[in-house]
Amino acid sequence: MLFQSIIVGLIAVFAKLDSRMLGRLNFERPLITCTLVGLFLGDLKTGLSVGAYMEMISLGFMSVGASGFDMNMGSIAACALVIMTGTNVENALTIATPMTLLIILIENLASILRISMTHMCDSYVEKGEFKKACQVHIFWGPLLYFVCAFIPVFVAVYFGEGLINSILAILPDFVLQGISLGANIVAFFGFAMLLSVMVNRKNVIYYFIGFAIAAYSGLSLTAISIISILVAVLLYSLKYGDSPLTSLAGAPVDELDD
Repeated sequence: MLFQSIIVGLIAVFAKLDSRMLGRLNFERPLITCTLVGLFLGDLKTGLSVGAYMEMISLGFMSVGASGFDMNMGSIAACALVIMTGTNVENALTIATPMTLLIILIENLASILRISMTHMCDSYVEKGEFKKACQVHIFWGPLLYFVCAFIPVFVAVYFGEGLINSILAILPDFVLQGISLGANIVAFFGFAMLLSVMVNRKNVIYYFIGFAIAAYSGLSLTAISIISILVAVLLYSLKYGDSPLTSLAGAPVDELDD
C-alpha cells in the first residue's frame, strides 16, 4: 500500500510539472493520468473508465482564463481509490470533489509563496547573485510544485481507502444517485462543448448515422470505429480518387493562390 501510494503521488507530480517544466506534453489531463494510474495498479480498464468520466466533467467545468477547477489531482486520487476499493466508477466524483477543493486551497497558498519567490529572484538579480536566482527557479519552484501535488494525493490514497468505504457506507443512496446525476449532466455539457466545435451542417448526418449504428446494431465501439474508418476512406477515394494535378490541369492559374 505504501509503495502504491508513493507511485500514485509521483504520477501526480509528473502531471503537475507538465506545462510548467516539461513543456506542453498534455499529460495534465484526467484521461491520461488516470490511465497511467490504472496501468500501474493493474486495472487499465477501470483507469480508462474513470479517466474518460472525469475528463468529460473537467470539460464541463472548463473556463477561459485562470479561473475554473483543476480536477486532475482529485481524479488521480479518485482513480486509485476506485481501483483499490472496487467501488463504482460513478463514485469517483464523490472522492474527487473534496480532493479538488483541497487542492484549490493548497494552490492558493502556494501562489502566495510563488509571489514571494519572484521578489526573491528580483532581489538576487539586483545584488548580482545570479546563481541564487537560478536556484529559486530551478530548485525551489519545482520543489513547491512537488510538495503541493505529492502530499495531498499520497495522504488521500494511503489513508483514504478505509475512510472512503466508511463514507460510502454512511451516505444514503439518494445522495450518491444525486451526485452521479449531477456528474452526468456536467459530463453531457462537456460533450456538448466538443460537439459544438466538431459538428456542423456538413457532417452532422454522419454523427447521427454513427449514433444509430451504436444504439441499434449491437456492435462494439471498436467494430464501429473500424467500419467508420473504412467508409471514410471509401468516400474520400470516390470524391478525390483522381490526381489533384489532373483535376487542376485545365483550371486557370491565379497568382494569388498558394
